[in-house]
Amino acid sequence: MSGSVQKIFELLKQNHLTAKQVSQDTGISASNFTEWKKGRNEPGIQTIKILADYFNVSADYLLDPDTCDVVSSVSNNNIQNGNNNNIAINNCDYDINEKKLIEKFRELDYEEQIKLMAEVIDRAKEKK
Repeated sequence: MSGSVQKIFELLKQNHLTAKQVSQDTGISASNFTEWKKGRNEPGIQTIKILADYFNVSADYLLDPDTCDVVSSVSNNNIQNGNNNNIAINNCDYDINEKKLIEKFRELDYEEQIKLMAEVIDRAKEKK
């Protein structure tokens, strides 16, 4: 299985989706998923774009085996509402403190996030 296909099936698993569900949501034939899994075919660039949009990841993520796993949890509710707040960061080049910082930041409500970012920017300007 190619890197792209492997990542597609990882995204299916991570988001508790079936190929049939994604097929119905995207219009990509369910038989394509079977062919990809068997190694008989590869998704084309247009299909990669559709799946990248669907899973809220970059096409680069699907195409590059070394791309960091920054993936959004996908659900019909998230898709319909445009909600990408449930982002998992795995296999990235972040140390444990950076991951903890990101987790704490996500616990803040939107207004608190904005205030914190403004404070960080102000402090960075002061250091220059």
